[in-house]
Amino acid sequence: MPASDARLLMRLWLRAPLTIATAAPSGRAVCAALIADARAADGTVVELGAGTGPVTTALLAAGVAPERLLAVEANPTLHARLCERVGARVATLHDATDLPALFADRGVQRVAAIVSTLPILNFAPTAQRAVLDGCFAQADPDASFTQITYLPGSPVPRARLAAWGYRAEVARFIWRNLPPATIWRYSRAENAHTR
Repeated sequence: MPASDARLLMRLWLRAPLTIATAAPSGRAVCAALIADARAADGTVVELGAGTGPVTTALLAAGVAPERLLAVEANPTLHARLCERVGARVATLHDATDLPALFADRGVQRVAAIVSTLPILNFAPTAQRAVLDGCFAQADPDASFTQITYLPGSPVPRARLAAWGYRAEVARFIWRNLPPATIWRYSRAENAHTR
């Protein structure tokens, strides 16, 4: 990613560290790990917290067709940069806590995979649940939801997930990142055995 993306993210992160997930764009190793479950998905792939677009461009490069990709970004400045990179057909300015309205507006019938770089750890429990419920309401039974964090634990506590009917498992560790990252996979509790 261009140095201008790093400067932009750093500036936005310094202004609002709880709403901007990271001070630097996702690196190649993180992108590859995040999209591993999504690249072969048959259906709509939803990216949450698309930022400047490194994961979006990795999904497109991996063969996810633009008409099957919905990159969601709530920050207007980041959304403008994302549109420059991938176009308004893929990028959408929307709040991830209100996905049913977005899916209805875009005609999304089913979601095959969700990739998230949202700072969901910083969300209130009601907002965390709105994101998960919004995604899984339209999701295929075996849809994957991958979430990055830079901490060892799940950004949504496992007990909370269980109470809501979801489960979490570590999908991958990425040591070749600064800081090292963990990719978590969330799924419906009744479908957890299928992964």
